[in-house]
Amino acid sequence: MKETRKYIGVALAAACCACFAEDVTIENFESGTYGGWTAEGDAFGEAPSTGPIFGQQDTSGYEGRFFANSYFQGDDTTGAITSKEFEIQKDFINFLLGGGARDDVGIELVIDGQAVRKSRPIFSEEKLRFMSWDVKDLKGKTAKIRIFDSARGGWGHILADQIEMSDVYKSEIMPDYKAKFTADKKYILLPVDDSLGDIPFFVDVDGERVTEAQAIRLARGDKIDYYVPINIEKYKGREVAIRFDAHKGYKNLDKISTSDTFEINHDEKFRPSYHFTPFHGWMNDPNGMVWHDGEYHLFYQHNPYGSQWQNMSWGHAVSKDLVTWERLDPKICPDGLGMIFSGSAVVDKNNTAGFGKDAIVAIYTYAGGPQGQMQAIAHSTDKGRCFEKYEGNPVLADRTKGDFRDPKVMWYEPESKWVMSLATGQTISFYESKDLKSWNKLSEFGDGIGAHGGVWECPDLFSLKTSDGKTKWVLFVSINPGGPNGGSATQYFIGSFDGKTFKADKLRYPLWVDYGRDNYAGVTWSGAPGGRRLFIGWMNNWDYAGGTPTLHFKSATTLPRELSLDDGGRLLKSAPIKELERLRAGKMETEGGQNFVKLKDASGGAYEIVAVVRPGSADEFSLSLSNGNGESLDFVFDVKNKTLVADRTQSGRTDFAHNFPSVMKAPLDKSTSYEIRLFIDRGSSELFVNGGRTVMTNLVYPETPYDSIKFEGADGGPKVEALEIYKIAPAAIAK
Repeated sequence: MKETRKYIGVALAAACCACFAEDVTIENFESGTYGGWTAEGDAFGEAPSTGPIFGQQDTSGYEGRFFANSYFQGDDTTGAITSKEFEIQKDFINFLLGGGARDDVGIELVIDGQAVRKSRPIFSEEKLRFMSWDVKDLKGKTAKIRIFDSARGGWGHILADQIEMSDVYKSEIMPDYKAKFTADKKYILLPVDDSLGDIPFFVDVDGERVTEAQAIRLARGDKIDYYVPINIEKYKGREVAIRFDAHKGYKNLDKISTSDTFEINHDEKFRPSYHFTPFHGWMNDPNGMVWHDGEYHLFYQHNPYGSQWQNMSWGHAVSKDLVTWERLDPKICPDGLGMIFSGSAVVDKNNTAGFGKDAIVAIYTYAGGPQGQMQAIAHSTDKGRCFEKYEGNPVLADRTKGDFRDPKVMWYEPESKWVMSLATGQTISFYESKDLKSWNKLSEFGDGIGAHGGVWECPDLFSLKTSDGKTKWVLFVSINPGGPNGGSATQYFIGSFDGKTFKADKLRYPLWVDYGRDNYAGVTWSGAPGGRRLFIGWMNNWDYAGGTPTLHFKSATTLPRELSLDDGGRLLKSAPIKELERLRAGKMETEGGQNFVKLKDASGGAYEIVAVVRPGSADEFSLSLSNGNGESLDFVFDVKNKTLVADRTQSGRTDFAHNFPSVMKAPLDKSTSYEIRLFIDRGSSELFVNGGRTVMTNLVYPETPYDSIKFEGADGGPKVEALEIYKIAPAAIAK
């Protein structure tokens, strides 16, 4: 608990005087101080704000010049301010409130040390709106106002102003509005407008709350972008209500309805056809990737209630071949300890945790809750279909660290123990455990090595064999921002691990898994058969992830890749898995020669280019994909300077983010020939050169599919020794 301090200043406005017909101001902060208020912590700073604090969005809706603002030094500061006592003289207390729509920020009326009224913002926005309490039953009592911020992380702050007693109820908010239904159908459908702020909502069954607060951008005006479902099958015959704070001006409350079906345009323009995507909603980091009993499990960060980041849960899919997928229901969902951030899963073959032999144990981060970021576990004994959270959670916490997340756990056979790699700000910390429940710190890695342009995230530590049979250890660290071409990217280190400490070899760091803009937070599968080291990433970039031009879903995964070491253990190669060849649906019909090809039918926008190119005496050559709209994706192989350049500035839709149109660079071997594999899937491109020695993954959004392929160069141009273009059939991804 931080030391409590008292501000000395102007007393409260005449709240203890006789009853007036006009409003009685309790506080409007126009003195420019917190005079008469007692402060705890450091969230509110030394004085009220006159506008947004550095890093904060524009503020509005406050009266006069000053208002209370707990964004002091950002969203991770916490604290409270409490007024002097006053007598409640009128029927209502009104106040202006803004900031985060979270239960851990708010304003409360305190009598005899107990909060008798409490409110929080209903929208996550920096606009202050009037809210009100009916206090008729409290008139004559002595009370205090307490404005509190115990939140960390996104929208973890509150704005307050113009606290007054009045004979008029000024709020247009309808607290705890309920849309009620008898559960005789499968879903409740909620309308969404992605341009609006989040509203917290709860699900009540027979009047009792059955969920933690979830956030939704509920459509409140004339615009509805799409609907999202809440499955209510298990409450059949009972009364189910969606409860939230509503506004009297909402227009779409009657659009909340029940249905036996949930249908969307699953074939929307830029949805990939052979990459994994969620059926609906937001997706980011892949999580909990584990092989068990013939199935590859892919969990992922998921918002089931909208196509923007929020409500982090673990979505779930399984596959027998990493090519065709079956989507399953979300598995690990938020609770009172917080949202479910990234993590990993293992098969506990030796029953070390006591959950049963061969139980799948998920290790994940709680975040956004009252206790900050901490690690927890859950287990499944039915092939990952249901998970039970451990009653002793959290299993690892450190309140001294703001960033403490993304546990990746492996079995370290030489010492028969579990080892966890954990992102801890600008380092990776390693922990050990015998039972997945009690963890001891081993060491820390990262000071003075690698890229440090942003926070370190999503580590993964694993071993690989070199061509001469030596064992090397590889450590993945995702970083945002700070990637080689801007924004998010994943770096790697090669070295040794002795069960306690990772030591990096002396190489020219940073080294990058992928030099494109759109491969982030990728990790590898635990226990993949045959000793294969298989990888998949999130195909997006935090620079623009929320703005990409898709509607019902946001983001896909990269293609799965197999990792290996080259150059005697000094280079990591990343190649498409061999199973992807099963999706080839024959060669595409073309017109033209080897250096210029026109696809007769590129309407599906899904194909693979396989080529071998000899540059000859040319210092450089290019590969360009284009369409009839003048849009193109261009690659330049600068042989002389050993650089590969990708240019998507004219690739199609680029107007959704100022930093999306970009030119990217990657290192390139100087070689007499280049083996090229380029996968195109509507809104994405993945280029692999010489077996994955150089890799670039980049999103593209052409208005029509690229249907022309051209190789070009000076001094006679490159010699295209082989060129095959395969049509890629849509992967079987079940709803």
